[in-house]
Amino acid sequence: MGIQKEILKKYTQKYTLELMKKSKRKYSISFYTGGVDVDKWADLTAKQKKDALAKSWYIRWTLLNPKTNRLERQQNIKGGVNRFKSKFNRLEFLKVLKNALIETLENDSQEETLDLSHKFYSVKEALKLAHEHSKLTTANTTSNDYFYAKEQFLSFIGSENQNIDIKKVNKSMVLKFLNHKLKETSARTRNNSKSSLSALFTILETKLNIIDKNFIKEIPNEKVKEKTDRTFTKKELTEIVKWLKKNDPYLLLYIKFVAYNHLRPVEVNRLRVKDINLEEGLVYFKAKNKPLKTKRIPSIFIDDLKKIKLHRYNKEFYLFTPKDKPSFWAASDNSRRDYFSKRFKKVKNIFDLGAEYGLYSFRHSFITNLFRYLRTQENKSYSQAIEILQPITGHETRIALEKYIHAIDADIPEDWSDKIDFIL
Repeated sequence: MGIQKEILKKYTQKYTLELMKKSKRKYSISFYTGGVDVDKWADLTAKQKKDALAKSWYIRWTLLNPKTNRLERQQNIKGGVNRFKSKFNRLEFLKVLKNALIETLENDSQEETLDLSHKFYSVKEALKLAHEHSKLTTANTTSNDYFYAKEQFLSFIGSENQNIDIKKVNKSMVLKFLNHKLKETSARTRNNSKSSLSALFTILETKLNIIDKNFIKEIPNEKVKEKTDRTFTKKELTEIVKWLKKNDPYLLLYIKFVAYNHLRPVEVNRLRVKDINLEEGLVYFKAKNKPLKTKRIPSIFIDDLKKIKLHRYNKEFYLFTPKDKPSFWAASDNSRRDYFSKRFKKVKNIFDLGAEYGLYSFRHSFITNLFRYLRTQENKSYSQAIEILQPITGHETRIALEKYIHAIDADIPEDWSDKIDFIL
């Protein structure tokens, strides 16, 4: 039986070599996909799919040795494919690697390394690859920002330019796009678009080796005029809250997270149903570029949250959405922030509030009021008030909180008239 197997093996090798000689093929390429047939993926059980994705996927290939006329197994190529978590993304990436390998082999390259820079990639195709790769190392919200910047850039350059070689995208094209963003939006939004687009081009340069250099990172940012949100007076707060209770209680609940929990609006936008722990009175939130943080939910608005009956909703739903209830919302951080800012603008117009007022003003107002209460009503020293306030506001350091207190002019001294010894 062993002799028969050996004869069969030699016959198979000879037959394969002859076939390859006739077809002038000098290699064979296949995918290893975790030990399953991906064409029958839909028929697999959840466990079989999970087990397959838990294994390393790679390109398995052989190359004809001209000296021996034998197909010789080459080093497997992974190329980062296993960072993708879904069958679809892994398979798509393997196809890209395969095409690049074929082009290299057809050009009679004997290198065992894979160089994607030799392949033509359209602007649309290259940016799609970069965005898919970004999902491996960035948070969903960041990857979503990249996606929207990518789509806006592609829309701006038009369908014809979307199909040119990615290497033909130049500084002039990008600057026209950024100037358009500046004109239509603001310097801050323009800079954010530049940052997201630059991140994708960095991936094309350093991770996928598709372009030689990311020139976008050398484009300077536009100067952003710093806007300091003013605090509300007690009269303004009374009138605004009265109107919101009657006309937009959902927005008022959103504002309570900013006012009572001292969350930044962007942090409120990120809240999902699963982030609200009513049993222990806790909220879990994601600060920008920081790990998950936890804060106490003040009892003053726990009952407001209980009325929503959060247990009825999918835990992954965003807490605040345009539907006025928890729901799925496919939008970037910036888009969600802009939606609620525009929603509050209606309130500003009613009360004739200027550009210096915004949702952030509620955070400033309530931190200011709390600080002054500690100083005047509880007679705390400046240092004691800062010590009490820091874990409430969530500032990471005492210095950061002190800068904030000074920035919003929360530490106003008592009237010093009786200390003036010369009357004008």
